[in-house]
Amino acid sequence: VAVLWDWQSWWAQNLDWRPSQDHDARERADAFYEALYDHHLTVDFARPDADLSRYPLVVAPALYLMTQEAGDNLRRYVEGGGTLVVSYFSGIVDEHDAVHEGPYPGALRDVLGLTVEEFSPLLEGERVRLTGPGGAELDADVWTEFVVPRGAETVWSYTGGPAAGRPAVTRHRLGEGAAWYVSTRLGTDGLATVLARAAEDAGVPPRHDLPHDVEVVRRSGESGRYLFAINHSAADAKVPLEAPGTELLTGERAAGRLAVPAGAVRVVRLDG
Repeated sequence: VAVLWDWQSWWAQNLDWRPSQDHDARERADAFYEALYDHHLTVDFARPDADLSRYPLVVAPALYLMTQEAGDNLRRYVEGGGTLVVSYFSGIVDEHDAVHEGPYPGALRDVLGLTVEEFSPLLEGERVRLTGPGGAELDADVWTEFVVPRGAETVWSYTGGPAAGRPAVTRHRLGEGAAWYVSTRLGTDGLATVLARAAEDAGVPPRHDLPHDVEVVRRSGESGRYLFAINHSAADAKVPLEAPGTELLTGERAAGRLAVPAGAVRVVRLDG
C-alpha cells in the first residue's frame, strides 16, 4: 500500500485561518498508517505526483494542498485499475495556496465523483454516528461535510449531526478502478472497517491469521524467497508458513508454523 504525504501540503495546512484547529494532518497520517499496519499490510510513503502504478491500494490521509498535475495523476491511477482512499479536506488548494476553481474538493472532485457544498466542523467533544452496509454503525468526530454525489455511490451515511442523512463515505467506480472518500474523522475501529473494505476492493485483503504486533514481510529475488517476521509484542507468537524452509538465524528447519519469541526476529529462506 502507498500512503501519500507531501510536506508543502502539511506546511500549508498548518497556517492560520483553517476551518478547524482540531484537524491535524499528521494525526490522520498516523491513524491511517496504524490501521493498515494492524491489517498486516506493508506500507510505502510516496508523493502524490509519483508513479503509483505498482500499488493496488493508495491512501491519501490529508492532502489539503494538491497541484492539478497530482490530481490528474491520481485520476490516471484509478482509471488504470488502482484503488484510492481519500480523507476529508483534501485537494482544496493549489501549490500557491489558492483555492482550485469550481466546487470542492478541487483537484480531486472528478476522481472522487462528488462535490462538497460545505465544510461543517464539529464542536469539541461532539460526535456523530454513521450507518452503512447491513446496518453497521461507525463513530466519528471533529469534522463533517455536506457531500453531493456526482457519480459516486454512498456506502455509509450520517445518522446525526449537521450533515444527517447525507453521504459520509462514498465509492466512485472510474475506469478499471475505484476511489473512496471519507468525509469525517473516523475512530480507530471505524477507520479499520473502511480500510478493510477498500483493501478487499483492491485485491489485497487484510491478513486475519497473523498475531497482533507481529510484522511479516516476504521478499523474493534471484537468490530465493524469504520471510521476515518481527515480533514487536511481549508474548511469544507463531506465524503460518506458506512453504517449509530454513531459519537463517538459528539454522533450524521450519514448517507449518514458525515460532517467533517475544521481541525477536526470524528470517526463513523458503524452499522452492
